[in-house]
Amino acid sequence: MKYTSQNVLIISMNQLKKYGAIGGAVALVLCWPLAVGHIGQKVIEDGVAQLNNEGVTAEIVSYDRSYLSSVVETRYQVQDPILKEQLEVDGLPTELVVKSDISHGLMSLTANSVLKNFPDFPLLLKTVTQLNGNTEFELSLDSWSYQGSDDQTVSMSISPSVATGTATVLGQVSFQLNVPSVQLDFENGEQLVINQVSAKGEGKQENGFWLGEQSASMKQFSILDQNHDSLFDIDTIGYTFKSSLNAESDRIDTQHIFDMTQLTYPEGAQLSDLNVDFAMNSLDRSAFEGLVSLYRSNPSLAHADINEIAPLIENLFARGFQVSMNDMHFKIAEEEFKSKWLVEVPEGTENVSRDPSVVLPALQGNMNAYMSRGMALAHPMLAQGVDELVVMDMIKEKDAGYELDANIEGGQLVFENGQQIPLIALFLPLLMGQSMGQ
Repeated sequence: MKYTSQNVLIISMNQLKKYGAIGGAVALVLCWPLAVGHIGQKVIEDGVAQLNNEGVTAEIVSYDRSYLSSVVETRYQVQDPILKEQLEVDGLPTELVVKSDISHGLMSLTANSVLKNFPDFPLLLKTVTQLNGNTEFELSLDSWSYQGSDDQTVSMSISPSVATGTATVLGQVSFQLNVPSVQLDFENGEQLVINQVSAKGEGKQENGFWLGEQSASMKQFSILDQNHDSLFDIDTIGYTFKSSLNAESDRIDTQHIFDMTQLTYPEGAQLSDLNVDFAMNSLDRSAFEGLVSLYRSNPSLAHADINEIAPLIENLFARGFQVSMNDMHFKIAEEEFKSKWLVEVPEGTENVSRDPSVVLPALQGNMNAYMSRGMALAHPMLAQGVDELVVMDMIKEKDAGYELDANIEGGQLVFENGQQIPLIALFLPLLMGQSMGQ
């Protein structure tokens, strides 16, 4: 092939393009850690800013970013005056400074974080944050013991514990927690022992309310005397919270489930097989979230502005909702109690804030309860009331106990025999007790 000056020029240009492409790729690779560091800093700054709320403030104290790594210090301070005062009284910190050593990866940041102002506390947080902000985390606590001061004579020890999970920029969170044991030793020789605490959850925080599922359990909770004999003992206790949103109807369903295998208290008395399954369904979303928000800012609703509460209550009842005890049962010794009920506020129940008396006549639902004979006989006043209801054919006497079955119609309890009693009669003992207490 005969090379002309034009051919040579074309070949040279192609070579230059090739070298330029290679050089550009090398430059991009060399500069990429800097880009990752810059993008990561923005992600972290945005994440810390989102942690600010009325109770806690978060800020970046320093951010030293270099080529392949960064060192960041963030400060978290409790601002809620009541919580802050209580923490100070208990000798607990109201400010934490976190130091994070960050490595710049190809598409993520890996960080190891410790408490700078408590260097002896063996807590380590490992995170891997993608450039889109999604984060995987592992929070681990090594074996730790705490000895109180002369004024605080309680000592505490915690076995190695770990929490893992993920958090997305959309607010979706999943987590798992495992704490094998916690022990508190008091000056008089008594002990508090907690074993096998675990928790897990998946969902997201939306407008101050959790949508999803969370659960926690504990295998053992015991209080021991100086001779290590049990004074109070709980065997296997658990709690589950579920909530979901029906986007089409804009309503929220919630469910609380509490269960316990056995509780033994002084003199050997036992409560066992406890289960409580309570639900609130079809709640108007905006009204419910508004009430939750008001409660968070005013734990005692008496101090909240009635002008804010009234329209939310009005909205909630006008759209209707259901409250139900899907199951409640327990045993004391061998005696048993079971109950379930459903109360529905129908849609269109209005003017509640101006006239609360409209609520009871509107209620619908049903009620069922069972009590073993021995439980009734153990309480003479209760037994007398049960006997009277049996005579009136409002409660059925069974071989092993008594059963009540009734519908709720127009604020009345309606029994199978057609007899009725006002629903308010169920609340009179409580109301009378409260007025006498005042």
